[in-house]
Amino acid sequence: MKIRRPSLESRSSVCSFISRDKSTKPVFSVLWSIYPKLLVAIAVMSIGFVAFFLCRHWAYQTELFRVCQVLITGNDRVTEEEILQLSNVTAQDNLLSLDLESIAKSIEGHPWVHSVEVKKKLPDHLMITLKEHTPVAILNSDKMYLIDEQGEIIDRLSIEESVSLPIITGIDPKNIIDNNLTRSHNNRIQKALELISMASKGTRTLGVNNISQIDIAEKDTLILVTSYGSIPFYFDYENLGVQFSRAEKVLYQLYRSGTYKKAVKVELDYGPGKALVSLKH
Repeated sequence: MKIRRPSLESRSSVCSFISRDKSTKPVFSVLWSIYPKLLVAIAVMSIGFVAFFLCRHWAYQTELFRVCQVLITGNDRVTEEEILQLSNVTAQDNLLSLDLESIAKSIEGHPWVHSVEVKKKLPDHLMITLKEHTPVAILNSDKMYLIDEQGEIIDRLSIEESVSLPIITGIDPKNIIDNNLTRSHNNRIQKALELISMASKGTRTLGVNNISQIDIAEKDTLILVTSYGSIPFYFDYENLGVQFSRAEKVLYQLYRSGTYKKAVKVELDYGPGKALVSLKH
């Protein structure tokens, strides 16, 4: 009986299969080579976390970072005692544990504070920089209020305070709620503040020192009364810049001619490029 030998191709494929099988490592051998590296990585990470929390705990407990000094700058109206009280920071606090955002928000609750920047200066200094509101006018309604350039009420004006600012009138007390103006009346005050802003720029005939009062009248009219001569100038809400330039020219001529004492009123909205000056006879 003849034995059939496998062909050359089949023998070569079997051999190649055996050789490939011998070159493949067992699964448990591969895992055994990976596990030590993984365990080492986990151990290093664990040690790192523990070290971090231990250092953090030490930093929050050590006397090195106890608040030693609070440096306050930019305050004029607000006293340092008020700022410290609002910040609620004491010498027992740890500098690293302070919530700067919370401190700034608390200080900004003061009516005179516009914005606050709070920084840490290691190892033991806290720096607080204030920007206060700047009053530009007095709002005379049922009470006297100081207002800033945005038309927001800063605070009430006490009888003891002596300030030299233009007075804005014509706002009904009903439109002031919790020391805040209603939106529509805030927009009207903005028009008066535009005049004050223009008068504050440079040396002018109608400078801010020459504005005694601005009355917010009906029918979109502003009545500006000068400090020298008490001359009322009537503005409408449109093209205030053009009207203001015209008012300065008229006022210059009145002062130059000496007739400003006879001026009863000046209407700046009389017509395009015109103004009507009424004089006493």
